Amino acid sequence: MSYCPHCFKQLHFWDIKAECPHCGVNIPNYDWENMLEKDAKKAEAAWAKFRIFTGNFKSSLFGNKLRIARFIFTFVPLIVLILPVASYIFHLPFLSDSTSKVTLLDFTLNKLLNLNWGSLINLIKLDEMGISFAMIFIALLLLYLAVVFGVLNFICILACASSLKATINCVLCAGSALCFTLSPVLYSIAINNFAANGTELFTGNIHFGIFVGILLFTLNFVLNFITNKSMKKERAKTL
Repeated sequence: MSYCPHCFKQLHFWDIKAECPHCGVNIPNYDWENMLEKDAKKAEAAWAKFRIFTGNFKSSLFGNKLRIARFIFTFVPLIVLILPVASYIFHLPFLSDSTSKVTLLDFTLNKLLNLNWGSLINLIKLDEMGISFAMIFIALLLLYLAVVFGVLNFICILACASSLKATINCVLCAGSALCFTLSPVLYSIAINNFAANGTELFTGNIHFGIFVGILLFTLNFVLNFITNKSMKKERAKTL
């Protein structure tokens, strides 16, 4: 059901002419100047929003040297994928493995995809050594979780750029740094447990890739924390 915009009388489906049958006004062109002005204001408002969006996006990522460094260092911590993080010697009848240096990328491609999950679960179920094997598994899981947080950090930097916010980035970077810190602790405790029980079932060492990861993810957190404070002041000025 429609009505004439001028006299507000009801129009029927057979009223197909451009002119209103009641007052004779041309309906499609009625008040066209006012409609044109409204369209112009809408276009102006949309353009202003777009300018604010692009301006905030550019400022968040490249507004100053610190923010440029923050954006660059979003990718740098992922170098830990190709750095040696640990070594191990594992020996059981019909189930043994060893490596002098292992990287997350190499372990994922050559070990994890071919891992016998049934044997791993059986090891975790062992009465005395099960907890130690579980700690090693959790230590490895923490490293992968840190990398996932690192990837999410990049996505969130782009997603939050237009709103001038970096709180979630601080949380993700802190999570990555914490995971990289806890992982070698659990790994070392597990190895010490094996040694304390007088067995060489599993031995290993931590390598420098772990400490590089802790340093880079912590640096990422600091950069995001400082940037978030400066962007908070920038948002306050625009309100």
